[in-house]
Amino acid sequence: MSLIYLAEITAAINSAGATVVLRYSTGTGYSHSSAPGFYEPRIVQPANLVRSMFGAGTTGGPVEVGYGELVLGNVDGALDALADYGFNGRAFALLVGDDAAAYSSFTTVLSGTMDQAVFTMAEVTVRLRDKLQLLDKRQAAPNRFGGTNALPAGVDGTADDIRGKPKPKIYGRVLNVSPPVVNTSRLIYQCNDGAIAAVNAVYDNGISLTAGAVYTSQTDMETNVPAASGYRVWPAGGMFRLGSSPAGQITADVSQGAGVANRTAGQILQALASGPGGLAGSEVSSADVTALDTAQPAELGLWIDGEQSVREAMTTVAAAVGAWFGFDRTGVLRMGRLSAPAVGTGYLVFRSLTLAQPAGLLSADILDIERVVAEDEGRGIPAYSVTVRHSKNWTVQTSGLAGAVTATRRAFLAEEYRTAVATDSTVLNMHPLAPTLERETLLLTQAAADAEAARLLAVFGVRRDRLKIRSQLGTELVSLADLGSTVRVSIDRFGYDAGKVGAGKLMLVTAIEYDAQNNVADLELWG
Repeated sequence: MSLIYLAEITAAINSAGATVVLRYSTGTGYSHSSAPGFYEPRIVQPANLVRSMFGAGTTGGPVEVGYGELVLGNVDGALDALADYGFNGRAFALLVGDDAAAYSSFTTVLSGTMDQAVFTMAEVTVRLRDKLQLLDKRQAAPNRFGGTNALPAGVDGTADDIRGKPKPKIYGRVLNVSPPVVNTSRLIYQCNDGAIAAVNAVYDNGISLTAGAVYTSQTDMETNVPAASGYRVWPAGGMFRLGSSPAGQITADVSQGAGVANRTAGQILQALASGPGGLAGSEVSSADVTALDTAQPAELGLWIDGEQSVREAMTTVAAAVGAWFGFDRTGVLRMGRLSAPAVGTGYLVFRSLTLAQPAGLLSADILDIERVVAEDEGRGIPAYSVTVRHSKNWTVQTSGLAGAVTATRRAFLAEEYRTAVATDSTVLNMHPLAPTLERETLLLTQAAADAEAARLLAVFGVRRDRLKIRSQLGTELVSLADLGSTVRVSIDRFGYDAGKVGAGKLMLVTAIEYDAQNNVADLELWG
């Protein structure tokens, strides 16, 4: 038996969107009674794909879309007809296993999507993309106002005001947002494209208006005028109506989601992915959502009132709690909070070739290792202070406020964020150039921000190493070392204690690239 790779490519074959699955292999082809079909021996380069938690060399910032290529041989022109097929946005999978083994024994190396294929006289190159690209192409606020009002009726704006603009979306609880007027005749404003739990307050030039009874329907809202200087909410439609013309700017505090437990980072990430992101429930790890909720149960608030991709919105939410998200090798969306690697079981051990294999543990040989400088603030120097910005004011107001607005309220409205700070000045004793980390978050309370600042200082206020490791690509590595996995690095350098029981430094996999053509994997580790 010998190791082979199988590629499964879903492609559209006509304008109706009908699809077929194209199957190719390395070697001499693959055929087995348990396989879904014959895998034609066309693969010249089995595929490589780079995936990472964050930007290159960092532990924060935007999540990057992975990329790679699969190359098929086409000297005979037999694949020329595929030039009319549609590959972009379709599913791709690469599997590895023994050529004589059952199909069920093959391991998925990667699962993703594709751009359109590129054809030359000798080859077909399929450009691979991480499934994050799908989230990059979808809008977090996908619906737009149609401008169909026949005033005074309607809640869709007119051709002269908001037609074509995105309908706003709220996730969690937001403070002092500026909702658009969807009916200028009846003074109806829309906070959210969908249901809300409550409008906690409405302000006119900073002055709080009086809430009336909730509306039961759109008809009820359009028919019945609130009391003067008051407002009434239609929760199912995410709207409220004023009882009299405003003196100035209208803003509101709004809650979406039944309670605090529905407004966490985990719940919002899941809602974005499975709502406008279009992922099925099975494509999001529910266990990861639960774990992130347990690690960070604080309430968040996100307001979207313009062009913003689902990936961008999810990146903002994840950054608010020091979390990451990305698709694993099987195409399931994973997420978690970046924390110091913790002791557990089932770790893969990366070991120097000169060291014996650890008893009772799966290991992979280190073919090459490099200790690299981080690209974070301070370039790896421990931080001595962390500032967390919280309780975002979505509409900063420094002028035009009513005279009755209190000094406390004015102070809030004048600033976009409040701050929480955690400091350990002893770090400066060893590191005089230690940086201060700053994070803008969607957290809504001082207590939650204080806790997050203290946590970040504990994570980044001590030495953290970043390694690049090359290892042989095998089933153990594929199955045990994916984004967010904890591994051990066992070498006799840098104080990693390679010779001791349970030896090696615990580290997290933050980036990984499979080079199937050369049967190696390059990993970035942090810990």
